[in-house]
Amino acid sequence: MQGRLEGKAKAWLEALMEPEEAQERVLERLTACYAKTSYGREHGVYVGMDIEEFRSSLSPRGYEGFRPYIARVLKGDLNSLLVGELSFIGITSGTSGPPKAIPITEVDLEHRAGVMASCLAGLASYWHLEGLFGSPCVAPCLPSRVAEVAIGSKVVPCGYISGINAEMVARYFGLEELLRPYIDRINEIGPGIRREDWDRRFSALLDALDGQNPSIAIGAAPVLWMLARWLRREVGKWPKDLWDIRLLLVAGVPHIMASYARDLVRAYGRKALLSEAYGATEGVFAVRLTEEPYLVPFYHAYLYEVRVGRRIKMLHELKAGELGSIIISTPIFPRYEIGDLVLCHADGLLFSIPGRDRCLTRARIRLATILNALASLF
Repeated sequence: MQGRLEGKAKAWLEALMEPEEAQERVLERLTACYAKTSYGREHGVYVGMDIEEFRSSLSPRGYEGFRPYIARVLKGDLNSLLVGELSFIGITSGTSGPPKAIPITEVDLEHRAGVMASCLAGLASYWHLEGLFGSPCVAPCLPSRVAEVAIGSKVVPCGYISGINAEMVARYFGLEELLRPYIDRINEIGPGIRREDWDRRFSALLDALDGQNPSIAIGAAPVLWMLARWLRREVGKWPKDLWDIRLLLVAGVPHIMASYARDLVRAYGRKALLSEAYGATEGVFAVRLTEEPYLVPFYHAYLYEVRVGRRIKMLHELKAGELGSIIISTPIFPRYEIGDLVLCHADGLLFSIPGRDRCLTRARIRLATILNALASLF
């Protein structure tokens, strides 16, 4: 296990040093998947095509562009978009737009598990976090199974990505015995978002961690902060008083470092490394690795492009100060324009996600750039 983790950390960190070569390998792997689907065949995708051929065959699409193919999947035509067995339908909360249904296959689950392993192993290696693995983690989540849908001859569970990720970790990291009772309890509580619903989830998590000393806390920043306040109210202690947290891996909202970092570090302990992650129901795409408050991508796992004005560039080609709409190719979605802006802070390496691709967000970024330039004159 340790050897595999070290290998995944090495693959990610080496890809950051040679992103062009890493992205070429990713393109070859992804086109091998796409070429097996109706969507890929309709657009002439074949294994071994280069990036220019890939771009000329497939235009970037947002979720609405893929919706007809997802509808075909839900009617049983899995091969229209997918390779492999369908495991889950991920449902989004709709906080950043209309709710979406995201098909997740066994192939995609295994891919996500590899990205998560790379992320944790890379952080542990870079920051010398010995003993990070082998312990449970603090992971408050929503249910992985809130409904079931008959698709073809199979009944497929629908749920939220935080719960699906918990099932993924249980399955691929050998933690079924430890996590299954907790996951089942969360599913019993259901999808409610009232205070009493979260209180029951936090109580279930505390019961699951009884007698354990987790070293990792993972979750949406607002939920981890809610958990900390619940513990303080119900138990009279902060998380740092109960557990020896070494890593805080937080996601879920923009501007985490500015809005949540101080409170989370105060609650979970100053010796915990706080690392922001960027992702969605479609996958986890970047994480804070270095001391700078910016993100680095998983160049060894996903294909990253950016629409900058009328041009489309590879993410690793961006120069500091360039801003654009990010396009990510995953095992499910080829050239998926997810709707978020990406801002480059160090050529091809360090980035931030300032928000959704909206006029107001772009105007705010331009204003901040002007103010920073003026400030530098004094």
